[in-house]
Amino acid sequence: MDATEAARREAERIHQAAVADGVDPWNLLELVSREAARRDLDVYALATGDSALKGGRAVLDREAECILYEDIGSAFDRAFLIAHELGHFVLEGDAQNVVTGEVEPGRSAEDAPVGVERVLDYGARERREVRMDLFARELLLPRSMVRHHYIDCGCSSADIATRLGAPLQVVQQQLLDSLLLPNELPAVVEPTAAAAVPTPDPTQMEAANHRNTAFQLQAGPGTGKTRTLVQRIESLLAEGVDPISILVLTFSNKAANELCERLAARNPRAAAAMWIGTFHAFGLDIVRRFHDKLGLPANPRLIDRSEGIELLEDELPRLSLRHFRNLWDPALDLSDMLSAISRAKDEVVDAAGYRALAVAMEQTCGTDAEAMKNAEKCMEVALVYETYERLMTARQLIDFGDLVAQPVRLVENDAEVRSALRARHNHVLVDEYQDVNRSSVRLLKAIVGEGRNLWVVGDARQSIYRFRGASATNMAQFSLDFPGAQIAQLGVNYRSRQEVIDAFTAFSGTMKASTGSMPLHLNASRGASGARPEFKVVRSTDDEISAVAATIKHQQEAGTAFRHQALLCASNARLSEIAEGLEARGIPVLHLGSLFERPEIKDLLAMLSMLSDPYAVGLVRVSTMSTYELPLQDVVQIIECLRESKVAPLEWRLNKNWPPELAEASKTALARAAMLFDGVSPMGNPWSILTTWVIDRLGLAKSLYLAGDARSRMKGLALWQFLNFCRQQPSDTGSPCVRLLDRIRRLVLLSEDRGLRHLPGVADGIDAVRLMTIHASKGLEFHAVHIPGMVTSGLPRNNMAPRCVPPDGLIHGSDEMTGLEAVKAGHDEEEECLFFVALSRARDRLFLYASSVQSDGRTRNPSKFMPSILHHLIQPPIPAQRHAGLRASSALQIVWEQKPAWTDSQVNLFERCPRRFLYTHVMKLGGRRTETAFMKMHNVVSDVFDWLKTVHAMTMPTEAELGVRFDQAWQSKGPVDHGYAEDYRSIARRLVDVVVETRSRGVPAPATPISLGWAEGEILVRPDSVARGDNGQIVVRRVKTGKPRSNAFDDIEYTLLHLATTQEYGGSAQVEVTYLTSETTQPMEITERKLKTRSEKVQDFVRRVRAGDFPVKEEARTCPRCPSFFICGDLPAGAITIKKV
Repeated sequence: MDATEAARREAERIHQAAVADGVDPWNLLELVSREAARRDLDVYALATGDSALKGGRAVLDREAECILYEDIGSAFDRAFLIAHELGHFVLEGDAQNVVTGEVEPGRSAEDAPVGVERVLDYGARERREVRMDLFARELLLPRSMVRHHYIDCGCSSADIATRLGAPLQVVQQQLLDSLLLPNELPAVVEPTAAAAVPTPDPTQMEAANHRNTAFQLQAGPGTGKTRTLVQRIESLLAEGVDPISILVLTFSNKAANELCERLAARNPRAAAAMWIGTFHAFGLDIVRRFHDKLGLPANPRLIDRSEGIELLEDELPRLSLRHFRNLWDPALDLSDMLSAISRAKDEVVDAAGYRALAVAMEQTCGTDAEAMKNAEKCMEVALVYETYERLMTARQLIDFGDLVAQPVRLVENDAEVRSALRARHNHVLVDEYQDVNRSSVRLLKAIVGEGRNLWVVGDARQSIYRFRGASATNMAQFSLDFPGAQIAQLGVNYRSRQEVIDAFTAFSGTMKASTGSMPLHLNASRGASGARPEFKVVRSTDDEISAVAATIKHQQEAGTAFRHQALLCASNARLSEIAEGLEARGIPVLHLGSLFERPEIKDLLAMLSMLSDPYAVGLVRVSTMSTYELPLQDVVQIIECLRESKVAPLEWRLNKNWPPELAEASKTALARAAMLFDGVSPMGNPWSILTTWVIDRLGLAKSLYLAGDARSRMKGLALWQFLNFCRQQPSDTGSPCVRLLDRIRRLVLLSEDRGLRHLPGVADGIDAVRLMTIHASKGLEFHAVHIPGMVTSGLPRNNMAPRCVPPDGLIHGSDEMTGLEAVKAGHDEEEECLFFVALSRARDRLFLYASSVQSDGRTRNPSKFMPSILHHLIQPPIPAQRHAGLRASSALQIVWEQKPAWTDSQVNLFERCPRRFLYTHVMKLGGRRTETAFMKMHNVVSDVFDWLKTVHAMTMPTEAELGVRFDQAWQSKGPVDHGYAEDYRSIARRLVDVVVETRSRGVPAPATPISLGWAEGEILVRPDSVARGDNGQIVVRRVKTGKPRSNAFDDIEYTLLHLATTQEYGGSAQVEVTYLTSETTQPMEITERKLKTRSEKVQDFVRRVRAGDFPVKEEARTCPRCPSFFICGDLPAGAITIKKV
């Protein structure tokens, strides 16, 4: 239990004791006044601005034994201020007087780990104030009390809020905490041996007491590095060092909080005086303190990746890009370039420096075409970097990369700032030093000077954050960065059994990160267990999951609880599949997965979309929810009726807009669904809307709480995490609900939602197997660890170069290597470190798994990491496996009243995702994402293109005709109100001109649809144009808006175009494709083998559509862009009849 939860439980105990003594729990002012009196504290209400308040809103004066508070607001507001000061008195013993500024009664216990929130850290004082806010809320309305009135008395959240006189959002947050989060005490976990050691070992003592030179402590896994760090701080305090002069830097808010709590338990005043936090939080503190020197406001706005893309999107039409030119949806291209820019900031390379490196590449590439291409790409990134910095400066914004890079430049170049920081921070300690990047090292060097009071601890073999610039080389170069530095090593492992230590020690000898580190020699404090790690090889990946399930269950039956076991993977890609497989085999798991793609979250997102969607397409998903079930046929009928009626948003709730032939049962269910939206507006606060649904209208929170099983608890945790994310959203114009949905799409597209996969800390007590990435397991330990996927390309993963390779010379320590070589070398090193981290998480038992056969029957080889540790493993016979039950068929019952006919583009959509094909072309749901300026620009081009194909199929328009038609299309469909409308207009007109130029080649011929028929259905292929060349050859053309892809002709639409062309015009006809963005034309090429395979696939498509086979095809970069993203999933029950397609 952390300090915050302990504070809340103490507040609840005090509340319950007061009620037992006869205090009215509904009279909040009386309750807190009585509690203050019980502690001999007088309470005085003062006018706002009274000098006794010392500029705050409340004061705890220990000498005068009183609480002063601002006499303003409701009775709840005043009671909350008193309760907040009571928290300081009760929890902090004889601490000093307290002045409280702002309070936040409705705050969450944890910040959402995504976007800006993930970097905003609190100092010790801020953490303390957060704890007091939660203490105060718990004292006034304990979770157990609001849960009792909600569950047992049937009160709504509004009923409770009204009776208490408390804000509704405060009551709702308490209900969310009490119903969705585990409420029992976390299970008592066997303390680690490190915690059980009564005195430090000699290597820890020696390290903690080092003085007068820079010092690096190399601390292998489980050696008690945090304990040693705390000892170091306590030894400094014991010598009389002023705690204000101590700076402790970590790499996560969680680590900073835990360290602060450990220190506060022994010395709360000193802990509050030290600066303990992350490098980024410290950088932000410097930026705020010296903002005037940086030309920034006192509290500059920090933007995340998503906002950075929005900033650049408007400028993109003006930039001369070729390799990264994307005129449809440039979000991913911009994200890749912003990653490259962030990486440059990690190395403290500004836009000018980036361009200089790119120019140097150009000058040295000679006739090497590939080298020239890489140099050109770097030049384009330099251009975007310059543009980005110009926009950021103009708007006085900063991003994550600036939080360290800007302070580095400031401290290195400004003697006044440097002196101020050195004077304040005499003793600097750094945890997890292997995770520092070059900008962090330079910041340290600027602050500590020769470093005589610098003390760092880390393990080069656990350096797993190369993507943010961390490198084991910084550990190896410590003595070069800080001349005269001393290096020592911890020698006792308190975590793992000898057999586990032997395995990861053997692997460490093969690691690149071991170069420059002291050899790993660890004594096992816990000795040997007699059980060696196991390596289990099975046939298929499904068998692998079965083997994992059987082993987990066996360990549980042998005494290792589910919650003490963890399954680790290198990436999130396979965790969801394994989680589903383990649950199907009866193993409870703790795994959120992709939060926004969980069924219970998608249900809410579909409902939220119905606030602004006049056709209520979200009904497709809502109709699968209990008590709101509608037959699929009726859902399609309702949406079709709404579309034909052209109703406004939320008018779908009116029964006059429903199909008259709708069955009574369906009308009743639809009316129930409509009631969910009573009093709800798309302009409302999304958190309030969603929370009211979850607590009161849907009753989700209640049903999950009462169910109590592991799966229901996971759903509750997911809902809590989702609602916690929704609390704080960037402000902008338009509907807040639409903005939230758009932001979620972008976060998923950019994989910026990964932080939301991490479970809230209170989940620790749930007895379920922990599933997580190896990155997420860093710093944790488990009694039993399971590592599946120990095969080639599983771990290590394939070494894929990023789309934006850094310029040569950018990465520190990459001398004599190109940028690409440096990236690939870093990847190889990090994969080794990941495996080392995974192995060393195990306390008692370690299990590795591999499958031997691929899905196509070919042999799968074991990971190249295995040979170095095989002699420390055993390969036992595979135990009886727990197989999952067979899944029910997902085929849709579909009746075709006539033989279906599809276009080639529709077939292509089926290949990309059969479920999207169903939504779009069978159910005809329509819908689309919020249109960007790029999309609107393409709508203009498509409109003119359609006009050309119909009105001028065999002719060429005059320039005047083309101009008139373009103007009409622009005015009706273009981004006419955009700030850079003329730039978009110029691009659109150029794309149209490319279309016209393409059509001008050869003599036009009729481009009639060509039918390819089968018994189950027909496919109509529509060429964009047909022409006869000078040599008489027929050329069939297809026009695409984007750029050519290396495997583009593998798409099934080109096979169809080829088959249709051959059928209609003979084998001598040529198919060619024009790409408007790159202004290039390519003749289609396809081998006979591929043609045969693809032809068979076309026939299979026709059969599958006729049979109702429309499975979901998940794809990270496609799904968030799909109009049906929020409704995708299970379909309403029943068959569907299709009259016409």
